[in-house]
Amino acid sequence: MKREQKTLMWLIIVILIGAIGFYEIRAAKHFGRSVTINHVKVGGLTVDQARQKVNRQQKGIYVFENGKVIHKPGGQAKLLSTADVQKMFDQQHRWLPLPHHEAFKKYNQGADDAKEYLGKLRGRTTDFTINGHQYTFKANQVLNGTSYNNGQYQVDQTAIIQQLTKINRRQMTLLKDYTVTTPDGQVHVKGNTYGWQLNVAKAADAVANALTSGQKQVVGKNYLKGVGFNPNGTGYGVTANDGLGKDYIAVSLSKQHLWVYKDNKVVASVDIVSGTNNGHDNTPTGVFYIGYKQSPSVLRGKNSNGSDYASKVSRWMPFTEEGCGIHDASWRTRWGASEWQTDGSHGCLNVRPSQIDSIWNNVAKDEPIAIFN
Repeated sequence: MKREQKTLMWLIIVILIGAIGFYEIRAAKHFGRSVTINHVKVGGLTVDQARQKVNRQQKGIYVFENGKVIHKPGGQAKLLSTADVQKMFDQQHRWLPLPHHEAFKKYNQGADDAKEYLGKLRGRTTDFTINGHQYTFKANQVLNGTSYNNGQYQVDQTAIIQQLTKINRRQMTLLKDYTVTTPDGQVHVKGNTYGWQLNVAKAADAVANALTSGQKQVVGKNYLKGVGFNPNGTGYGVTANDGLGKDYIAVSLSKQHLWVYKDNKVVASVDIVSGTNNGHDNTPTGVFYIGYKQSPSVLRGKNSNGSDYASKVSRWMPFTEEGCGIHDASWRTRWGASEWQTDGSHGCLNVRPSQIDSIWNNVAKDEPIAIFN
């Protein structure tokens, strides 16, 4: 009996020694079964197998999609070298055939940062205010495709731009048609340079920055643009008279007359001579605005025969960058209502010198001027 017990004991010892030997031989070439590298399981793999698996799963980028941080394959990643993995392998403890739960990390710190910072975007919102209206941008909806690298967000602004474009179409006044009140009734005038629109590109940058930084509001007024003299647009916030305001200039080319309105009341009413009706010098129609006021001034240009002219005026109020404006015309002797048909100006609105100050004293820079037939 004792002999059998001794034999069994020796058999167990031999088996244990064999198992330990087998394990040691295997462990000399393979990671412990519960070892991870950068959260990737490499148990039972050789150094080279582990390197390939970790690099394969790490290669790619983290992006923000529909409120979640997801990993997309492809792209760039800082890959582990054989030396990196070998160093981790050498550190594991392999003396007993027990499960190993060692978790090695050799990051690309950017991967951790990307997950952390992209995760902060979840649920963020920012309010965009424009012309008395408020629109809410939600990160979960408009930041899809956003990534994080080298300490900065790379924002895909596609959805932001689409939403801002819709807002701009609803709110902008540039190029809109206006209903203009005159002493003879209301007239419809097509828009031209007067008005404003949203600078969608700059506004999109502002919204993206607000969402990624946690800013709660973006003021749309700070991101406007216009056409003509004022690159920031004109008439923002004006709602009276279909957006024209209570102070404006109305010009009837067919009647060769100009009215200045202040607080919806006529404060100046004068005859004018407009551009010659020859298809080249006609005064343009539409809703423009006074670019600036200058006194005195010298107007320079070319006559229809190609010769140069230089005309001195005491008051100059241009409304197009091409050179059309309101001014006194001391050289003009005929002021009939039909003069513009054959002997008008080069496009400007000529006013008698004795009447020019009634306009000059009542209009301001950026004030709208509606010109119609």
